[in-house]
Amino acid sequence: MLIGVDLVAAAPTDPQHVNVGGGELIVVDVTDPTDPAITARAEGLTSTHAVACVDGARCRYACSAGNSGSGTFSVFDLRDLDAPVELDGDRRTEGLQAFPSPTAGHKWNFDAAGVGTHTGFDGASMWSTRKPGRPRLLGTTGAAGAGEDPALEGWNDFILHNSFRPHAKRFKPNRKPSLKRGNVLLVTEEDYEQTDCSLAGFFQTWWVKRLNGKPGSIVPLDKVELSDLGTYPLPVGAFCSSHWFDYRPGGLVAVGFYGGGTQILDVSDPRETTSHASAVWGASEVWDAMWVPVYKNGKQTQRRTSIVYAIDLLRGLDVYAVDVTGHGAGSSMRLASSVAVPQRLGGSATPLALVGAAVVMVLGVGRLRRRPTPA
Repeated sequence: MLIGVDLVAAAPTDPQHVNVGGGELIVVDVTDPTDPAITARAEGLTSTHAVACVDGARCRYACSAGNSGSGTFSVFDLRDLDAPVELDGDRRTEGLQAFPSPTAGHKWNFDAAGVGTHTGFDGASMWSTRKPGRPRLLGTTGAAGAGEDPALEGWNDFILHNSFRPHAKRFKPNRKPSLKRGNVLLVTEEDYEQTDCSLAGFFQTWWVKRLNGKPGSIVPLDKVELSDLGTYPLPVGAFCSSHWFDYRPGGLVAVGFYGGGTQILDVSDPRETTSHASAVWGASEVWDAMWVPVYKNGKQTQRRTSIVYAIDLLRGLDVYAVDVTGHGAGSSMRLASSVAVPQRLGGSATPLALVGAAVVMVLGVGRLRRRPTPA
């Protein structure tokens, strides 16, 4: 297992090593889940707020979130898990250098075609990983993705958070946008500081027209916020940005909207995203929502069940049964079971306090990392 150190790290099994400031990758052996052990560490030049394997099945290389200020990210060589190292992004310059990215830095998502999408403060960029140790830029979301196109306001007021491209292997350039053609990029824009739920963090679809490195290759299609979906009662004064999401083959997306609950969106027409079902609670903070995979012979498949797990910082883990055959808003979404936060944490108030403090710290760092507003 890989752990990226975002701010601070200290392990009771390794008391001599304390990290303050982040920028570190930790390798943990979880072969025995009852006795996890840190086996190796690698320092990085850039933020390891999130770290992702280029190839999830083998994980020989991994990319870091990166730094928005310097526009850089790190690539780690994991071929020797006992001695991971950061690779040099510029061999012509003396000393170890990070790799440049126009959209650093929050999250890397790698699709079935081996293309990596790097989302961050200045939009999203897509990269070839045929040579995983030296990713090559294929295209970006341009001024719209950076929130700097006056004709396309609101496409990025803070950060493009994470992404997914369905049917990526079917991609061919210059075809009309369609999920089945592999040329639609699904993205969440996070803007947790915005309390107006008509503006605070949209779910978006983008048309990947071509991947040839030229401008205008990835363009906007549609974006929706809670007020567009009509599923949230409070228009202002709430913590209601979109956050992590998960795609179900066929066109349904489960999205965590923090205080805006768990939203099931229909993106089968990428030009017109609609509400399929939703679950909203009075005291809730949904960080992530995911479809439970279908397993065959003990192995995970690409198929998904109709069960959604919602990870709620206040409520705990909610399990929903979703009517995936229904059409349009109002389709059934039933709470099947729920594990409350105090129950999950053994009834102790101390862990909750630590979680709350961590959230405050993360939000504060987010404010510091926000890119400067142009004069």
